[in-house]
This record gives sequence, structure tokens and C-alpha cells, in this order.
Amino acid sequence: MHTISSLKLLLSLSLASLISSAHADSLHDLQQALKKFEQNSPFSAQVTASVKNQNKEGDDHNIKEGLAQFAVEQNPAGLHIRYSPDLLSNIDRETEAKKQNPQASTPTTEAMNRFNYSEISILLNPVRDIGDDLSKAQLVKEEHVTYNGKSARLLHLQIPLENLSEEERKNLKKYRTDLQFWIDENGTPLASRSTGKGSGRFALVIGFEFHFDVEKTYITQGNRLLVAKLSSTSGSSGAGMDTNEAITASLKLLN
Repeated sequence: MHTISSLKLLLSLSLASLISSAHADSLHDLQQALKKFEQNSPFSAQVTASVKNQNKEGDDHNIKEGLAQFAVEQNPAGLHIRYSPDLLSNIDRETEAKKQNPQASTPTTEAMNRFNYSEISILLNPVRDIGDDLSKAQLVKEEHVTYNGKSARLLHLQIPLENLSEEERKNLKKYRTDLQFWIDENGTPLASRSTGKGSGRFALVIGFEFHFDVEKTYITQGNRLLVAKLSSTSGSSGAGMDTNEAITASLKLLN
């Protein structure tokens, strides 16, 4: 009986080792795939972006919405962002309307102010952002799944509070992010989802809470990885204020 029990234990340990190795291999495949991309490779694309921001402070409820479309191009001279004549005319009209009426709606201006270079770069350089997440994340499990009718692997990871940098942990008491990455047989990212929440205090007296949910799908152009679709919802509350934001963006290759 003792021999049988020992054999069962060895088989169990061996199986656990194989599963752990398989998970590590998938994470390794993702990390290696990211190294193959050259994020300065040329491309040309059209970006369509929308934003809706809701702010509540006491009895005041302010909603701002915006929609804009513009072109981006990377070539040896650098990154070019092109605004169409219609978009520029809309911004000019909204600026004039705002002078006459401070409460005038300015949807194009709102969208363009929100989608500055930092936001646009989320679409253009996902390798950087995925790498940042993986440097802090812990692998939880892997699943073999189907994505768009093809075999894929789904990695589940977590980022706990203690894995954040000292600056990121500042003022936080609770924090957790759950990550999911869908990858193909070569480790190339197909899609991802990041959900998280946390809470903390400013100056020891002002409590706050926040949450977010970000989904992305990826495409490749030559040796470049890009975000084809982005959907993000987030919210925060504290000091009598409640803010919620929803962002969508799509990138369509032009060549």
C-alpha cells in the first residue's frame, strides 16, 4: 500500500510539473513573440475614436461626449498625424460656439483633447504596454481555446499590489488586476483583457476607489504589432465626486 501511495504521489507531482512547464512555455512564447516586432516599422492607418465622460459632484451631473477620425502614418521621417479639413473646421466652429455659450457642446474638441499622443500610442505600441504588464504579472493558469475559429491559448495572469512600483503603490491600500491574453500557436497576441480595482487614501483623510476594464484586439503589419480595436471603461470616486469614462477606438490599415 505504501508503494502504491508513493507511486500516486510521484505521478501527481510529475503531472503538476508538466502542467507548470506547459504554462511557462506559453508565457515564454508570448515574451519571445514580442521581441520579434519592430515598433518603428512603417504603416498607414485611419483611427476612429469616441469618448464619453460623466462627472457627478453633489447635485451637478456633467456629461461630455466626443467623436473624431484622423489618419496616422509611420515612415522613416517619423510619426505623422493628419487631421482632415472637415475635422479642423469642426474644431474651429466649436471654439467659436464656446465663446458665445460656455455650455455649448464641443464633441470633436473633446475627442481630440482626450486622444493626445499618449492615448494614440496605446494603439501604436502595444508591445511596450504588454511588456510592462508581464514584468509585474504572475501566471495563474492556461487554457486551450478557440479564437475566431482557430486554435489558441488563453493565459490568465494577476498583478497584485506588491508587484507595483513604489510610485504606483503610493496612496494605495488595495489593488488587483486580472489579465487575460489570447495568443496563437507562435505566441503572437490576438486579444487581451485587463480588469482591475483598487482603493486608497490621499493625505490620510480623503478616501478613493477606482475600477477599469480594458479590452484590445491586435493585428500585425509587417514586423509591427498594432491595436485594431480598443474598448475601455473606468470609474473613480472620492471626496464627493464620481467620475466614469468610456472610450472606444478602432484602427484600420490603409496599406
